[in-house]
Amino acid sequence: MITDQLIDVGMSLLKRIESLGDFEAYIVGGVPRDVVRGEESDDVDIATNCPMEILEKNFRTHNIGQSKKFGLITILHQKKSFEVAQFRSDGKYSDGRRPDNIKIVRNFEDDAARRDFTINSLGMNSKGDILDYCNGIPDITSKLVRTVGDPSERFQEDHLRMMRAARFAAMDGFSIEKETRKVIRRLFRLINKVTPERIHGELVKAASKPGPQFAKFILILDDLKLLYQILPEVHAMKYFRHDLNHHPEGPTVLDHSVECLRAMNDEPYLSKLAALFHDTGKCVSFQEDKYGWKMAYHRHERYSEPMVEEICNRLKFSSFDKDAMMFAAKNHMKFHEMLKMKPSKIARLISHVHFDTLLDVAKADEFSRGEKFMHRGEFDRVIEKIYEIKDRWESRVINSYLNLVSGDRIMELTGLKPGPDVGTIKRSVEDRIMDERLDPADLSLVDEIILLEAKNQIS
Repeated sequence: MITDQLIDVGMSLLKRIESLGDFEAYIVGGVPRDVVRGEESDDVDIATNCPMEILEKNFRTHNIGQSKKFGLITILHQKKSFEVAQFRSDGKYSDGRRPDNIKIVRNFEDDAARRDFTINSLGMNSKGDILDYCNGIPDITSKLVRTVGDPSERFQEDHLRMMRAARFAAMDGFSIEKETRKVIRRLFRLINKVTPERIHGELVKAASKPGPQFAKFILILDDLKLLYQILPEVHAMKYFRHDLNHHPEGPTVLDHSVECLRAMNDEPYLSKLAALFHDTGKCVSFQEDKYGWKMAYHRHERYSEPMVEEICNRLKFSSFDKDAMMFAAKNHMKFHEMLKMKPSKIARLISHVHFDTLLDVAKADEFSRGEKFMHRGEFDRVIEKIYEIKDRWESRVINSYLNLVSGDRIMELTGLKPGPDVGTIKRSVEDRIMDERLDPADLSLVDEIILLEAKNQIS
């Protein structure tokens, strides 16, 4: 979120630019939109008619890639970085992403006319006054997402704007204006021309919002016919039924996943994406009796894991993010058995780097079903057991990744060479120490267990 301090620094930069001559400068995009809404913003961008060479002469600037070619530079001001764009109009868009060329213009009115949506076309000057040349304020008041000018032109210029429309419409109380929605539903296949990296970026931005807002975003994508193009695995969940006796939140798997998102709030984007994907395996594990009355999704988590991997690879998620989402998909059902699990198995779960993501998903998965099925007491007991084990083994297990037994000591006692047998024995000894609440500092006892487990392993 943008702090008032950062906005103040941005205002200071506007005044500095204005002082260089007869120039105008405005904070554009999210800040003036959210000032009108009375909300916090998440970006501070600046537009000006001050020539590039004057800006470069008077500020520390950076040109990222070919951004300067498009009238955009980064200025460092009071130890903060700001993207500063010159007022411009855009030429033809050949690649459905950026203009082939731009034309520098002298006034903000012409610059505003090239922007995507009216709510994003506002400018705020150094006095805090807001300029509105595209009827953005009335649309903010009416909570409508409407393109600036012809929606067909705007979406054919940059196809990602269709997803952006969904993201802005997911704001509280907002919706997409009728003609804008109609055009997206006609041009929806253009989203397939957008690079996976840009799709990924837009998903992360949407998932960074509160859970109910991200849930609304997913439903809007479906309404716009974009969900199938972007996330066919998620779209498919709407065609697989849930037993309402167990899932009163809705009759389909997608209903459940959306309700999981609504049960979340400020959890990290990674947890919300993991919650969205955790039940994708139900689409391939579905079974029903011959009458179609009873349905089951046995071991669906085993199918979800590779499906999540495919989604993450396709959309260019980092290895860290991919591992977190796969870990949550694979293990979320274990929370149903947690009170019966041995301490060693729980310890291995909670020592995992992505356990927090798993916990967020498991909590949303359980609480999404409403008060009747929430079993808060049971879930609280699961959490109590987790932290009991965590507290008991914190220094030796959680922070040391289960390093209770030395592999060197195992090889010294058994005569084994480095290899998988040593790892197997090590794990078995560690499990016994935790499950039987033994003292890992009692070296003679540990040696005895090592020899016993080695005998069982070798035999």
